[in-house]
Amino acid sequence: MTDETEKTPNPLSDWLRLQLEFQGRLADETLRYLRRLQGAAAPVTPGTVLLPETGTELRGEAVPGGSFEVTLEVENLQRVHSIAAPVLDPMVASSGTTWYPEADFSPAFSLVAPDSMIKFVIKVSVPPSLPPGTYTGALSLRGLQQMAFRLTVVVSEPHAAVSQSDKPEKRARSSGPKKSSKSKAKKS
Repeated sequence: MTDETEKTPNPLSDWLRLQLEFQGRLADETLRYLRRLQGAAAPVTPGTVLLPETGTELRGEAVPGGSFEVTLEVENLQRVHSIAAPVLDPMVASSGTTWYPEADFSPAFSLVAPDSMIKFVIKVSVPPSLPPGTYTGALSLRGLQQMAFRLTVVVSEPHAAVSQSDKPEKRARSSGPKKSSKSKAKKS
């Protein structure tokens, strides 16, 4: 009799499994949505000044309609856990063109233990209508006091650039707070 009950599908367990999968996906999508909302709202009070980390510049290259990745490693030099959440601030060209980048952050945020490192990978999509030029902005880390890194992106003409699959992946690496004093790595 146990062989027959094992083969019989249990509608309640299937329903519970489907509900758990749905709730997990719903939580992931909700966090992604809130993360994008946070980046759009830029939760920084007016008058705040973020000074870029000295000696660290992140660089990227892309074509309109393409994408690029930036990698950032951060070390927590404090004695307590700290939250780190990367946010891309608006990018501006010398022509005045302002670009609000759409990016996927992996991870979106992290609780960084004392004396440990976290690696953020930021994949940025370049809009097809973005004019070629050199765009400058900042990648800031919310949760760490005044942490920002200068980001320069060169957007080239599609026919003049080498396709992303033909060239090695462009990455910038920074040890972030590791290079700075301990006071800069403190939670705000």
